[in-house]
Amino acid sequence: MKLKRFKEENKKKIGIIIFTITCILLISGVLLYRTFAIFETNDEFNIINGTIEDEGNIRFMVYVDNELQKSVPNKESGYSLDTSTSYCENGEVVSWNDEKWSVEIKGVSTTKTKCYLYFKEIYVDETLKQTDGSIGPIPDLGNGRLIPVTISNSEKPTDVNYEGASPGGKVRKADITTSWYSYGEHRWANAIILKDGEVDHYKPGDEIQESAIESYFVWIPRYKYQLKESESTYNSYSGINQNLGEKENNDGIPNKGSNNPYEIIFETKDKGLSTGNQQGEYITHPAFVAFNSNGMWVGKFETGYNQNNDKTNVMPTNSWNEFNARQNIQNPSKIIVKPNVFSWREIQVGNAFYTSYNYIRDLESHMMKNTEWGAIFYLTYSKYGTCNDNSCTELRINNSFFITGYSSSKDPTCGYTQSNETCNQYEATGLNKDGVVGWSYYNSSSQVASTTGNYYGVFDMSGGSVEYVMGVMQSNTDNVKPATGSNSTNNSGFKGPYSNENGENTEGLEWPSKKYYDLYDNDSLIYSYQRGKLGDATKELGPFYSIQYSYNTRPGGIISSYFADLSNFGIATSPWFIRGGTYDHGSEAGIGAFDVNTGTKVYYVSFRIILMP
Repeated sequence: MKLKRFKEENKKKIGIIIFTITCILLISGVLLYRTFAIFETNDEFNIINGTIEDEGNIRFMVYVDNELQKSVPNKESGYSLDTSTSYCENGEVVSWNDEKWSVEIKGVSTTKTKCYLYFKEIYVDETLKQTDGSIGPIPDLGNGRLIPVTISNSEKPTDVNYEGASPGGKVRKADITTSWYSYGEHRWANAIILKDGEVDHYKPGDEIQESAIESYFVWIPRYKYQLKESESTYNSYSGINQNLGEKENNDGIPNKGSNNPYEIIFETKDKGLSTGNQQGEYITHPAFVAFNSNGMWVGKFETGYNQNNDKTNVMPTNSWNEFNARQNIQNPSKIIVKPNVFSWREIQVGNAFYTSYNYIRDLESHMMKNTEWGAIFYLTYSKYGTCNDNSCTELRINNSFFITGYSSSKDPTCGYTQSNETCNQYEATGLNKDGVVGWSYYNSSSQVASTTGNYYGVFDMSGGSVEYVMGVMQSNTDNVKPATGSNSTNNSGFKGPYSNENGENTEGLEWPSKKYYDLYDNDSLIYSYQRGKLGDATKELGPFYSIQYSYNTRPGGIISSYFADLSNFGIATSPWFIRGGTYDHGSEAGIGAFDVNTGTKVYYVSFRIILMP
């Protein structure tokens, strides 16, 4: 048997009092006994199957689909305790621990009580079910660490001081026995992690205020996708396919993305791998293969930096500013993944990785890889994301100065112009406020910046801060080892050789296992796209074009065939991938945008967290 983990200080103060109880069930007139052990700290009890035969103070009546049963369903049954209808006669609070597969009763007195436990079948989205009818890659709530939620389109959180138009974003605990998500209806599963020390005392339907939420995550189910071209064709996209010359706006730019959704089929890891490489064949997305997982939880927003002194307060105050969010440190306790906060920037890749890695180790937390970014791209531009029939809508850019969850109030009609032109407007505004040309997350109009076009998708994938991902070139001297950076001044902080000069960093951080990063061939050309990997949303976005906007003398950029997103592949002088573009990139920002940097700390570069239970 396992004891519930309590804080050491509580153990010292009150000790652990051990009771035993007998669960008495009346079925067909016969009394049946199931014995449990119960452990108490303060008024909290944890009930686990035990062997002690003493009679205790709590009787249980167990119902499955409203029928009285002899025992609780097993963990593989597809059932869970319905805490909204389960109760005890003396008002004790009933909850469920998935990890220990046991009931938890809080508020028990010394008097006898009787508890009614109602188990219901867990909701499974029909879209995720397998062709044989079996359960699909449903959201894995990490043994209760992640709390399933729904998000309102018309109500703002009660503890957020937002006074803009059309408010939304209120969070409620979801009832997992009902339709709390639906990928066919563009509602991806959302879950939250409560701030440090917060206990899940919420019932389905209860509001969970922003002040209680540390981080938001979105479930990306395991899937395979259909290749639009053969891999050999993608490998031929090496170089600029056409020079579009000087343009005032994006009129006439080729765009395959607007009417070409990706075909997605959800699958579970026990179905084997699809390994296609020809046009029309399917390939299991490699992001899930690396961890042999049925899905991943992706940070709903760019990682934010908690500017308060400790994790008991995760709400922004008037003293918060974007400069304080520039921190080149390792400190998982400062992580928040929330809307309307300043993204954590100016951090070397190595520090960003280990901050993410040590966030929640038992849920395989880590910094997002390039292929994991790609997994969100293909799902976004499918019928489960922003596409309907044969029409896809591009994500709207976050055009705010490093505030998470923000959205431009209009589509930019041109790319990066080096200045705040009418075709590409951006601004600095305050937290929780609408701007002149943009909307706060709590303005329901901001949903156009989501991967689903509503509150259930992922935000900040276009604009805001550009994001480092764990995708890197090989070193200059060794085609097996990843490069720490371009040279001794500009690097990630990891040990190892450089990509643009001889020598190596001998005193840096240790590299993690290979499953935590994507490695690419070293090259000196930003348009040698054949080095891309199927699934990372780089070479598959070709053909590629050069363009120059007529508003300034900026040298021509390179854009892809998907919504004219910026397309620069990693090179020896800048071996690390950055994704999404920044707030001022205009139409060149996007979920398909990729660019390069050295791995060092940069004021406009952030990162994102993945959980892989």
